[in-house]
Amino acid sequence: MTLTAPVVFRLRYVAGPRAGRRGGCHARYIATREGVARGEASSDPLIHARYLGERPGSTGLFGPEPDSPPDLAAVQGVLRDRTWHWQMVLSLREEDALALGLETSADWRDLTRRVLPQYASALGVPAGDLGWAAAMHHKAGHPHVHVLAWLRAGAAERSPGLSRAELRAVRRIVARETYGPVRAQAVAAKTAERDYLLAAGRLNLRALRRAVLEAQIERPVRDRLPPRFTRTELGDLERRVTSLRARLPAHGQIRLGYMPPAVRAEARSVADWILDRAALAPSLAAMEAAARELTGLYRTDPAAGDAAWRRAREDVRDRIAQGVLRAAVGTPAARSPSASERLLRSAHRLLQAERLRAEAGTELARLTDEQRAESRSARTRAAEMGAHP
Repeated sequence: MTLTAPVVFRLRYVAGPRAGRRGGCHARYIATREGVARGEASSDPLIHARYLGERPGSTGLFGPEPDSPPDLAAVQGVLRDRTWHWQMVLSLREEDALALGLETSADWRDLTRRVLPQYASALGVPAGDLGWAAAMHHKAGHPHVHVLAWLRAGAAERSPGLSRAELRAVRRIVARETYGPVRAQAVAAKTAERDYLLAAGRLNLRALRRAVLEAQIERPVRDRLPPRFTRTELGDLERRVTSLRARLPAHGQIRLGYMPPAVRAEARSVADWILDRAALAPSLAAMEAAARELTGLYRTDPAAGDAAWRRAREDVRDRIAQGVLRAAVGTPAARSPSASERLLRSAHRLLQAERLRAEAGTELARLTDEQRAESRSARTRAAEMGAHP
């Protein structure tokens, strides 16, 4: 599949004393562009929300809940109490959108609902703390979605500006969800009869998906940015690692399994402390859910899920403990706050990898079960046909 242009994702925020000037420029752009009824758009977020919902060609506001579209007046009321908000535009050329399977408003709404929770995660914002409303605009040759997003009341405050790392992460999310492997397979299925597959034979999408899952198990592709840790946590971890160093043996390999019982227990204690950090709680919970779901495919006993999760957590803990030992044996610089942060981020990456492995294993097991069921059904049909020629 050859695309004519990349997906376009524009992001800006309206805040501070320059909000009026910057919003005015944006208002002029959206209000005077060709095909727009004049006087509809403004930099004011309340009016901008009305622009999304009532502009000619708009499909109306939608939000996180498919069966509960946001009320325009309610969105305006929320924005009225906010000192800043984000404005986003996600767009493609029409021919590219059709090639990617984004044919209807429902397809665009589904894409937006996949992107926004990951956008929140990339910024370290709990998904429930991000409020948003969006609208799909079917402009000829250039379909696109406008999004207004804000932090809900009670959410931890943060700067509206995105760091370069955060922006890169968000762009990766948009690209991955737009050009994701599942959508690519769907497109391949739609174009199979008119492309080279006519000569090569039918594309085995199931085999392709199996290869993708096996690759994910072998080498998980992580895309979430590590969470932020407090200075107190970094200092506490630095002291724990320094204390552990004083108890290390003078000779021998620095491996958890070779350590004296007391040292091994302390390294595991530090690893448990790391796993107990609030910033890692979402990743740990996601890993637990994935591990239990995978076990549930084979065992219905709740105790089996408990045992599987206990083993998975202990494995992760010991791998983190090995990292703690490496940090303890290093130079003083290796036990600095920056090194402590690297250790914590390493733990986060490990949790993400294990979650992805478990999720891929679950889908692979289900795929195998489907193939077995189809095979049994085929044998049954063949036997019936043989019995009743």
